[in-house]
Amino acid sequence: MARFDVFRNPNPRASHQLYLDVQSDLVSTATRWCIPLLAAKPEYPVASRAQGLLNLLDDSYVMDTPNLLSVPAALLRHPVGRLGPQEQALAEASIEFMLRGY
Repeated sequence: MARFDVFRNPNPRASHQLYLDVQSDLVSTATRWCIPLLAAKPEYPVASRAQGLLNLLDDSYVMDTPNLLSVPAALLRHPVGRLGPQEQALAEASIEFMLRGY
């Protein structure tokens, strides 16, 4: 598994359908830091700088960075996508904003 890979959430009842792995590949643990990805809905605005909008798998998703999760690595076996350089920068910026406020 690699940083910025996208995985399906195996729980069909969860509010987030996808996980975005954002943990450094230099750190190997039983869990991985992941940003939950929520299906984008027009009635729910995206929080500027704390969240970001991604187009993946022919759909739009919101990076719910304020709710960063530790996900068991065993659940992250088969990536369904990977962020490109622009989306990676957006993910890093939202994490930076949550940690430092700028």
